[in-house]
Amino acid sequence: MEEQVNKNYRYERKYILPKNQFTLTIQSLLNKNFYEVYNSRRINNIYLDTYHFNSVTENLEGLSNRKKTRVRWYGNSFDMSLKTIEVKIKNEFLNRKEKLDLGRFKINNFSSINSDIKFLKDEILVKNISFYNEIVDTIPTLYNSYERLYFYNPIENIRITIDNDLFFYSPITKSKYYEKELIIEAKFDKKTFFLNNFQNLNLTRYSKYVKGILKTSFSKTFY
Repeated sequence: MEEQVNKNYRYERKYILPKNQFTLTIQSLLNKNFYEVYNSRRINNIYLDTYHFNSVTENLEGLSNRKKTRVRWYGNSFDMSLKTIEVKIKNEFLNRKEKLDLGRFKINNFSSINSDIKFLKDEILVKNISFYNEIVDTIPTLYNSYERLYFYNPIENIRITIDNDLFFYSPITKSKYYEKELIIEAKFDKKTFFLNNFQNLNLTRYSKYVKGILKTSFSKTFY
């Protein structure tokens, strides 16, 4: 197993976009020296949180310094594939991730998420105690999946991702939710001057994890 740790923080801005502006937004990016750097791909996540939903609470309370933990993989949801566990560390608008490659394993179906994650945690205990300590008191609280497009502007060193077809499922309540809008994220180095390429949009503090939890596990409305 190889541990991958990125110690560098980067800035992140998020926007919500109506789906009917999808084509116009891509054309606007291309006109502003962005180009597609990867083929679009399906991203899957299982978020791990405490029984008291500490990560959700920290976000809703607007704490400047907070963490969230997830298992991530690409492609079809229930195929055998490479999995990674990530701890995303946020400090105001700055973000960084600590990652650990888990090798190839399979999430069998929605009903098996709890048992599959328990198996994964047992494996991490043997292979990496520091990551195990991050997740020892957590449970799977949310699965989500979406299609992501990747764009890059080499002149301004800005990365843009567009997330479409967002789906959420709670392994706790078995509830499902489908997001009706697109999520755009702009990511850039702290030395980069950021120019808002979406003049018609306002900055949002949208969190996929929090939105999914509030739509599938809580009755509280936040967005």
